[in-house]
Amino acid sequence: MRDKTIICAALKLTLGFGALCTMTQSGSAADYYAGKQIRIILPADNIDSGYGMYGFLASQHLGRFIPGNPAVVTSFMPGATGIASLNYLQNIAPKDGTAIAVIAQDVATFQARKMSGARYDATTFKYIVRLAPNVPVHMVWKDAPAKSIADVMKMETITGAVGVGGVHNDLPRATNALVGTKWKIVSGYPGSGATRIAMERGEIQATVSPAILFKEQLKEWLDSGKVKVVVQYADFRHPLFPDVPSVVELARDDDSRDILTFLSSISTIGRGFAAPPGTNEEAMAILKKAFADMIADKTFLADADKRGAEILPMWGDEMSAYVKRIVATRPEIVKRASAIVEGQ
Repeated sequence: MRDKTIICAALKLTLGFGALCTMTQSGSAADYYAGKQIRIILPADNIDSGYGMYGFLASQHLGRFIPGNPAVVTSFMPGATGIASLNYLQNIAPKDGTAIAVIAQDVATFQARKMSGARYDATTFKYIVRLAPNVPVHMVWKDAPAKSIADVMKMETITGAVGVGGVHNDLPRATNALVGTKWKIVSGYPGSGATRIAMERGEIQATVSPAILFKEQLKEWLDSGKVKVVVQYADFRHPLFPDVPSVVELARDDDSRDILTFLSSISTIGRGFAAPPGTNEEAMAILKKAFADMIADKTFLADADKRGAEILPMWGDEMSAYVKRIVATRPEIVKRASAIVEGQ
C-alpha cells in the first residue's frame, strides 16, 4: 500500500491523476470501462488525412492501456472545416468518457473570429493531450534565386498554393503583409503533390509542406540540396529545423507578432485530443493516464514511426492554457488577422 501511495502522489503532481489513484486503490477502475466502447470523433472523411491518421493510430492502441479493455473505434464527422465535430463535442457528445475527439487545429482561431456556424466554447473542452504539432514549412527549389527568407524579402518568389485558402495561401499572404516578403502566390493547385510536381517542372519556385514529411518522404530532397526550407509557420521551431526561423521571430513589431502568433497557432494545436465539457473526473483521469502510457509504449511508437506520424506531446493542461490564450487574443488583432486571411 505504501508503494501505491507513493506512485499515486507522483501521478497527482505530474499529470493530475488523483481520481484514477482513488479508483485503482478501490478496485473500481477496471469496472468503469468494462463492456463499453470509446468513440474517437474525427473532423475528416477518411483516415488518410492528418486527423484521420492520428485518430486511427490512437484507436489501434489506446484500449490496451484502459482498465476493462474497452473497444476503441473511429467515427468520421466532416463538415464546415471541423466546426461540425466541434459543435457535436460541445452540445451532443456523451460526457461519460465514451466520446473523445481529435480537435480541429483551428478550434481557437475559429472561435475568436466568430466563424459562421460555430456553436462551441473551446475553453471548456477537456483537453487530454496533443500527440503532435502540425507545422507547415516553406521550401524553395534549388534553381530559385532566393535561398533564404531574407532573399524572399528582396526578390519576388513564385509559390504554389493548394486551393484558394488555408495555410498555403493565408500564411504566405500574412508574411507578405507583416514581414515584407515578396511571395507571389499562385493558387488553385488540387493538392500538395501537384505543387511539388509543378516546382520540379519549373512552373513555380516554392511551396509549403508539413515539416514531418521531411523526416521520410521528402528527406532525399533536403539531403541532396534540391530544396531548402526558409521559414516555418509556427510560434516555435520544429525539432527537424532548429536553424530555420519561425515566422513569429520575423515580426517587426508587437502587433505583427501577435497576428502571426494567432494565425500560426493552428500549428501548435496540431493533432490534439479532447473530451466534451463536463466529462466526469473519473473518466478524464483514466483517459489521461491511458494516453500517457500509450505514448511511452514501444509498440505504439514503432507503429507511429511506420505510419510517418511524429509524436511530440503537449499535455492537456498546457494545451488548455494555450487555447485560452489564443481565444483571448485582442479583438483588433483578430480583426486584422481575418482581413489578411480574406485578402483585404
